[in-house]
Amino acid sequence: MIYRARAKTIVHSWARRLRPTRRNEQHLIYESLHNHTDEPGLTGIDSLGTVRNDGLDIAWYEVGPQDSDITVVFIHGYCLSAEAYYSQVDYMRRHFPEVRCLLVDIRGHGLSTEVAPAQCTVDAAADDVLAVLSERASRGKLVVVGHSLGGMVALNVIRRAPDEVYQRIDSALLIATSMRRFAAKGVAQILESKALGSLYHACMRLPRRMDRIRFEVAQWVAPLFAALLAGFPQMEKLQFHVAMLMDTPLSSYTGFFDDLLDHSEYAAADRLARLRGEVIVGSADIVTPRSQSDVILEHWPAARLTEVDGTGHMVILEEPEAISEALGRLLVPLVD
Repeated sequence: MIYRARAKTIVHSWARRLRPTRRNEQHLIYESLHNHTDEPGLTGIDSLGTVRNDGLDIAWYEVGPQDSDITVVFIHGYCLSAEAYYSQVDYMRRHFPEVRCLLVDIRGHGLSTEVAPAQCTVDAAADDVLAVLSERASRGKLVVVGHSLGGMVALNVIRRAPDEVYQRIDSALLIATSMRRFAAKGVAQILESKALGSLYHACMRLPRRMDRIRFEVAQWVAPLFAALLAGFPQMEKLQFHVAMLMDTPLSSYTGFFDDLLDHSEYAAADRLARLRGEVIVGSADIVTPRSQSDVILEHWPAARLTEVDGTGHMVILEEPEAISEALGRLLVPLVD
């Protein structure tokens, strides 16, 4: 009942926001998404650029000293971008200024190259991250952070990293993610819903036309998506989330849609078990519910589980302090 009431409130609020004046407001947030001067979003970036991988330009962003012995690698979630971690980067700047933050826009997201659906796989996204690490973080300790799709990419990176890279990975923070296939529990309610399934098939039939009108499409899909994800007591952060959704090409939505349904990362268990770590899940997350985190803990008993009360899948925006605190627990032993 609480979930239904919250979903109803979000939908009604967005019905008001879809009026012309509110649509203009959302459009302004969308247009300023990557200006790196205003929050919500990354600010105070020290360095940025691209790494060439698989014929693509993969965007990266750095905050903190380039000669640091510790680098935190942030991997964003499905239809998001590195911008989603702005609160954690602010936390790092204030509490761990000696540590470097390295954020990656995986293929088809943010400022990285748009790709065809067939190129949107967890393996390929992990290759993007490994290519950035090779060029931008070739020495020192690594702490890997992944949210949602980014959590599965993080597991893939841990599993497939060359030995010289894996040996430098000290710990990992996995947020609202899964080790087993996403459709096994929770996410089927999102990815296999009739409304989003219809959008998926429309994208496959008319990819160019749908991409041209994705801003208009997203404005109507957003209330449904937000209601299904729950959470979001602050509508400003919901608008920020919607801006990232609108910024993502529909080819990325459809491509990763397919891969997430069936991809699993159980094979990462052996390497994962040797690392320190934290796992975070929102108590109201229906995309990757608590049971998904429990599976990870079965294979990673050394990790600490935090369930954040009342938050949904976008816990990184809903309760960013919980994410930052967990990250701080991993960093303290490294900097002491």
